[in-house]
Amino acid sequence: DISGINLINYTTEDKAKAAAEAGTISAYVYFPDGFEETLEERSKINLLFYSNDTTTSVTYNLNTFLNQLNSSYSQVIKITNVSRSQGNIIINNLDNYTYDSALVANDGFMYGLDNNINVNMTYWFRNSSTPEKTLARTQFAIGLLNPFISSFQFFPSNSNITLLNHSITNAIPLESLEYDIYFLGEISPATRATITNTLNQVIMGIVNYDPTEIEIDINEKNIQGEPINNITFSAPGYLLYGPMSILSFVLVVLTGEKKEGIFKRLSSTQVKNWEIILSNIFSSILLVFMQFLIGASILSLFGWNPQFASLFDLIFGVFITMFLFSFFLLALAFALAPVFKDPDTAGGGVWIIIIPLAMVSGIFVPIELFGEGMKVIASVLPTRFAVVALQNLLLNQHPIWYPETLLNLGLLVIYSAIIFAVGIKLFNKFINPN
Repeated sequence: DISGINLINYTTEDKAKAAAEAGTISAYVYFPDGFEETLEERSKINLLFYSNDTTTSVTYNLNTFLNQLNSSYSQVIKITNVSRSQGNIIINNLDNYTYDSALVANDGFMYGLDNNINVNMTYWFRNSSTPEKTLARTQFAIGLLNPFISSFQFFPSNSNITLLNHSITNAIPLESLEYDIYFLGEISPATRATITNTLNQVIMGIVNYDPTEIEIDINEKNIQGEPINNITFSAPGYLLYGPMSILSFVLVVLTGEKKEGIFKRLSSTQVKNWEIILSNIFSSILLVFMQFLIGASILSLFGWNPQFASLFDLIFGVFITMFLFSFFLLALAFALAPVFKDPDTAGGGVWIIIIPLAMVSGIFVPIELFGEGMKVIASVLPTRFAVVALQNLLLNQHPIWYPETLLNLGLLVIYSAIIFAVGIKLFNKFINPN
């Protein structure tokens, strides 16, 4: 829907490019010089007309036929009348001209009219880029010409006119009409595809509403920077999904240890609940970092190319983000432990939480494809904070001190502290239900 795109008209390409580089717009469309004129020219069947007849008649001529054909179909057919010699030169060198087709009165036409002998014309057509498009255009043109020709009479002659058709086999298809759309290199593949497809559908819908389809190609180009591939754009989400499975692992361990009475024995000692929780959290964080490194190695094999501000921001920023994200997940595991009664239930049941969190946070699917309502929900999820922080560090080339990154890390700290406090209270009931 074009209403989802804010369109701004710029008088020159330089102004549009400057606006894109300043971040005012995400992309701009450039229509080359002559685009409208070519559209207008190709909106009709560009028909060459001439007589290849060597016979003559003092009674008949083709002017009446041509004038009536032109007046009947002037809205859809542009007719150019040339001499026999010119017509044969054009047909034999059609690549140098922009005619779609030619209507030719064949040899013996005038003689046939004089002697009441049936005569014929040939519709010569240029092939399109595909057989389907060629067939559609040809059928459309013949559908207009054939009824007209078969019903036209050169009075007082009783000759009937038959329309033949034949392709001009040595002529290459007309070049597609092209226009360009320029993106900043940082624009995501999802946003690129959305803008490109929407504009293409709108333009094709306006221009190509009948079988005389104008072949239009859209070229994607970059204003600055290299385009980001899908793996690189999706990597922050993929890298967070692996560590999220730690929820299942930790819950299985917690419920298993409770089942074996380990926590009950610990509670009879001087060890406090928060100490038990912290010790488990820090021992499990190592697993999260191992999962992250394995995921990063695999993504690198498939073309992941992280875009970072500096090596310091990459290493330190990723470490802080993954540490806070791990702390949140592990604190959440302790808060959820009382919900599950045994390891079997915990191992499978927790995925009811993991999958929706991953989906809504933009870990699986880019959030740009979400509706506005889903974006609002995602904006308050702690998993989304981690995704945005990693996107800024690994995709948008922002330093760790970038305000949005600090804000999301701060929110992740607050969520983690709240969940940790809740986990301490619930963990006491978990190990001492009575």
